[in-house]
This record gives sequence, C-alpha cells and structure tokens, in this order.
Amino acid sequence: MYYFDLRHNVKELKIQHKNLRRDKFRHSSELGYHYITRTLYFSTHKQDIEELEYTASVNMPIWAADSPEVFWNAADQYESMNGRTSTHITVALPKELDCMQRIELSNQLIDEFCGQYQMPYSFAIHNHVSTLDGRYEQPHLHLLYSERSIYDGIERTPELYFQRHCPKNPERGGAKKLTADVIGLGRHQINHYRKITENVINKFLKEYAPVKEIEIYGVKLQVENKVSCLSNEDYNQKNGTNLKDVPQIPRHYLHSKDPDIQEKIQMVRKIVKEIREANLYELHQAEYQFELCKRNQYQYENNDIARKPKSNDLDF
Repeated sequence: MYYFDLRHNVKELKIQHKNLRRDKFRHSSELGYHYITRTLYFSTHKQDIEELEYTASVNMPIWAADSPEVFWNAADQYESMNGRTSTHITVALPKELDCMQRIELSNQLIDEFCGQYQMPYSFAIHNHVSTLDGRYEQPHLHLLYSERSIYDGIERTPELYFQRHCPKNPERGGAKKLTADVIGLGRHQINHYRKITENVINKFLKEYAPVKEIEIYGVKLQVENKVSCLSNEDYNQKNGTNLKDVPQIPRHYLHSKDPDIQEKIQMVRKIVKEIREANLYELHQAEYQFELCKRNQYQYENNDIARKPKSNDLDF
C-alpha cells in the first residue's frame, strides 16, 4: 500500500451573489506549478520542514521552454470554460532509495503517465520528516501535466494552443487533448496508473533495496521490501488479512498551539502507532513467528549450555 492521488484542475466560473462572472480560478494550474516547485508565493513555504530535492519541466512549447510558469498561466487563461487545465498526480516514493534513485524512478513513472505522449509537464520531488512521529522520511513526487500534446510539432501561439482542436486543419486549432478516453484508458485510468506505479516501485526496490528492517511488538526483523496498489479493503479481501486504515489528522491541527488540540493529537499518534504495528503484523505474521522461533531456540540453547557443568566442576 502506498499513497497515490490523481486530480484534475478545471477552469470554472466563480459564483458570487448568484451571478456568474469571471474571477480567480478555483483550481489554478499556475499556482499548482509554483506550489510544487516552491517558487513565487511558495518560495518559503514549509522551508523549515520540507526539502525540494529536484524539479524540472519537459515538453514545453517554444514560447514556454524557458518559463514553464508562462505555460501554466496560459492554460488557466485560455483553456475553455469547464475544461481541464492540468492533471496533478502525487505519489509516495520509497524512503529506502536515495535521491538519484528517486529521480530515476520518477522519470520512469512520468514517462508512463504522460511523457510517452509528449504532454507538457512539470514535476518536483519533495521530502520531509513525518509530522506524526518525526522519525521517518516521506519523499513524494508531484507531477503536473497538460493533456494537450505537442506531438504534431505545430507551433501555436499561447492563445491558439488551448483552443478547440481542428482535425481537418490542425494548424488552425489548438493542440489535441489526449484524454484518458483518447488513449484507451477511460474510467480505468487511475487503477491502471496505480498498477504501473506498483510495478515500477517494486522493480526499483528489488534492484536497490530488496529488504527492509521493521519492528513488530519489540521484535526487529528483516522482510521483503515491496508495495501493493490495493487498498486495505481490497488487500484484505484478496489475502484474508485484517488491515486497518490509519486515521488522518487535519494539517492545521498539527501546527495548532491549542493545548486541547495537542492533547487530542497525542492520543491520535498513539492510535496511529498501534494500527501501523498491527498492520505490519498482519502483513508479516510468518516472518514474525519465524523470528520468535529463532530467538526462542537461541535462548534455549544458551540456557542449556549454562546448565551443563564445566569439566573442572566434576568430582573424580
């Protein structure tokens, strides 16, 4: 199980006083770009707790090649009303991989999602310590891409780029949108991408970090390092386990100085730790029992040796 989220940014009209009028977009792709790249408004955002490991933009039209923010601004400005200006994917990356390995993994995922279709995209890798326990790194990929591909090689102005595509005279219309339906995924897009993510992550784990150390009820042991794209519910149905979902804490609670809220957070932290440990037991019961048997056998043999009299203690 790992975190994977896909959402679309849609250009909408904002309703005020029951009248429709053009206003700020509810989901701005330009703001999304600045958020993931920690630029402009977000240059100091989470600076003390989160590291920006890497960022890049690829497949941009000529007019935005050196300024990706210009592309995302144009998407917000010229895309048709109720049209998708971008898609934002967030994926948790393995903490057992180093920075360069995470970049390589991210590039493979991106190629599967949008790179192979020559869609313009910007991505960033963030890394921060867990806000719940403060112990483990939580690296993750942010990918922002446009479904309007540059594959036909036609140079278009920013305004023309986001207009309706014209199949008969493509140079007179906007860049073609390669939606999930167009590339043959339809409503199965998210499940398809989750399965791809599982395969790519497990390939990297097998090569660079095939085992990991975990602790279950005070016992440390090494287990196979792999992930599953299934939800806890689906995994339970398939494997007969009893995995439970970890409760989520609102982010603003974590930074609250209210003593009552902090007391509740401490209680939730305890619950989260218990659930995570129970889930580890559900996933690795066999390895846990085997490790206990080894320890018991080792202790028995040592006690047996201790009970045996030494040769100089024997009477002749």
